[in-house]
Amino acid sequence: MAAGSASFLAGAFMPVSRVYVERERQRKLDILLAHPVQWRAQTVLLGAGTIVLPAGVAALAGEWDQGRAGGEQERLAGRRLAQAGAVLLAGGAAVFPVDLAARFTDPEGFALGRQPEWPFYGYVWVSLAGMAALGGALLQRSRTHAGFPRWPGWLNLGGAGTFAGVLASTGDLPPLSIYCIELATGVALVLRGGQRQPSGDKGQPPPLK
Repeated sequence: MAAGSASFLAGAFMPVSRVYVERERQRKLDILLAHPVQWRAQTVLLGAGTIVLPAGVAALAGEWDQGRAGGEQERLAGRRLAQAGAVLLAGGAAVFPVDLAARFTDPEGFALGRQPEWPFYGYVWVSLAGMAALGGALLQRSRTHAGFPRWPGWLNLGGAGTFAGVLASTGDLPPLSIYCIELATGVALVLRGGQRQPSGDKGQPPPLK
């Protein structure tokens, strides 16, 4: 999760990203024509991050019962939510490359607004649904895994709701908003995994990674 989010954000913060805030279409085109290599490198980084993130969530779902403390029903509910989050994020990851491929091969079409918008909106809406499911899963995990923090779950749920409201009201949402939250979530999970098992505790399952 952290690696995928970091890849996406590395692409999102490249200098060529100023094209996204430029309103004049001809100026957009000038920026892209001046930085063709950077533009293509950005699409690759964005695509890689989009694909790796759901793989990380799927790995989390696969290790769900490690360190468990709650009842079977609670663990099952959390695991299913995590699986749903992975599937939804993977669905978004399947749609977004359509948009990225068009940007990669036809930067002029992107700059001049000639490319369809549905791949982008489909990707963002589905990803927000996945983010909400992940938030629910993480909150459930905090109930069944002793010492697991609650804030990543609330961060994902609150972020998904807030971003959905912004997208619905303005018609736009920078995807990097999603990946900032998932980077924080991934780092929290990595740190939690490193702290879960003392060196002398031989009988416990391995830490979550």
